[in-house]
Amino acid sequence: MNKKKVLILITLLIFIISLAALIFSRTNYSVLGIKDVLTMIEDNKEPAITIPGTKEEYFNKWQCFDIKNIEIAEAEIDYNGRRIVPYIQVNSGKHSLQFNVDPVINKDTKIIINKWKELIRDQKAVCIFAAYLQTDPDGASVWYINKLKTKAGYWSFAD
Repeated sequence: MNKKKVLILITLLIFIISLAALIFSRTNYSVLGIKDVLTMIEDNKEPAITIPGTKEEYFNKWQCFDIKNIEIAEAEIDYNGRRIVPYIQVNSGKHSLQFNVDPVINKDTKIIINKWKELIRDQKAVCIFAAYLQTDPDGASVWYINKLKTKAGYWSFAD
């Protein structure tokens, strides 16, 4: 490859990286950083959710939302009996997203909800790292939340 082609490729690569950084910074409300992107890349070496008996695999990804569009609450679900799980409801235009804590592992709902509320207090945006699970009959997409981040701090399901 001659020098001119290498220079063109390098210029194109710099342009793509710059464009991606510009788009990324606007869509994440300046909450996420390079470390968060690297976490996502590392996490996605394997699927977060695999549907048994199918080839369906779902991976965690960051999504950011204006605080005005979210509600934090608890839901009663039927998972090996009655379970209460914390969730975040996001109403984005005509679409609704529900981010639940995976009911497989018993976590203290009140502690999680209090931590989430503490992290979003006085914030403009929240970013949620989650994997898609299903779309409910009412059209809401259901996700399992793994991490939550605002400029005020960070919450992880692993904590």
